[in-house]
Amino acid sequence: IAPWSGPLNGAEIKSRLKELGNIQITFCAYMGKDQTFILTVKDPRNVLPLLDSNEPKDMQVLDVTQLHAILFRHILKIDTREKDQQQYVSYKVNSEEAMAMVDKGEYNVAFFMNPTLIDQVRNLAEKGIRLPQKATFFYPKLLSGLVINKFGP
Repeated sequence: IAPWSGPLNGAEIKSRLKELGNIQITFCAYMGKDQTFILTVKDPRNVLPLLDSNEPKDMQVLDVTQLHAILFRHILKIDTREKDQQQYVSYKVNSEEAMAMVDKGEYNVAFFMNPTLIDQVRNLAEKGIRLPQKATFFYPKLLSGLVINKFGP
């Protein structure tokens, strides 16, 4: 765990996570302007016992899976797979919005992680594996009618 240093905004968080995430598992915890931390797993082998052994290995390497396993289930004791515990976690697309909600006291902490890579999504989809909630947020959104409805006779 290291305190944040330098400019603090959504773009900087995204940039720092991308840079560090190429080397090791990294998250950012925002608890306010003076309480922002970079959380890094120094040895990924230490995470293995925390992951759900029933999940495929391809799923276990996703940042979203590791965030839920390490921080939510094992540290905060929130299991978002349980319907009654989903009330404790909210998802925001806009990092600035998430930070503002923490600043206003609406939330205690905002966690940031690297996005799921398209190759990871494709690999899991081809194997018929369902991804965790919000692991596949892409922008811009395709219109559902173009993707779901059949064109033609």
